[in-house]
This record gives sequence, structure tokens and C-alpha cells, in this order.
Amino acid sequence: MKQITTKKKYFYMLQAVKDFMREQSGDIKQELNNIIWRLETEGALVMPYGEKVSGENLFAIRVIQAGNIRVFYVYGINDIVYGIHAYTKKTQTIPREHKEYANKVLKALITGGLVK
Repeated sequence: MKQITTKKKYFYMLQAVKDFMREQSGDIKQELNNIIWRLETEGALVMPYGEKVSGENLFAIRVIQAGNIRVFYVYGINDIVYGIHAYTKKTQTIPREHKEYANKVLKALITGGLVK
């Protein structure tokens, strides 16, 4: 008997993330889709698939097998998870400009009433 999986969350990728991912390899896209499926069905990610960005209301999907990509995401209202910014990870720490940009998008989502 086939098990039916219900989603706890729904992932919505903002246009900037779609544009970034369009430039990535098929392997990276497939790994990201697998992690998004895990996020939607389980409702949250744990290492090695995801991490909380310290001191922020931000989380990051960790694409690490096929490449070294991070996708910042936030939990919105009505069980929607927003993918708000993506970048190629090249250093141990999150570069300041990526964190600042993600926070700017987060503030816009809060102002728009999509995130609490």
C-alpha cells in the first residue's frame, strides 16, 4: 500500500532565488528540490540539510553534495516558507552583504504582512 505524504509547509521561492537557481547545474537543482520536499513534509530542517542563521529569524538550506549553495528562508504565515536569497558559499562564514540583503527582504515581507 502506497503511503500518502501530506505537507506541513509550502515553499515559495522568490524571483531572485529562481533566477539564481536557473544558472545552477541539474544536480544542484535536484538536491535543492529534495531538501525542499523534506522541509515541506517535515516542517523544519536539521543538519546537514538546514541551519538557523545565528541571531536572526533566518534559516539556510544547505546544498552540499552537488555544490556549495545556501538558500536563506523564513517561515511566513499560513504555513508558507519563503526562499528569499541564494548564493554560492565560498567562505566559512556568511558574507555580510548576503546576510544584510536577506534581512532587507525579510523586513519587506514583514511589512507586507507575509511574515510575523
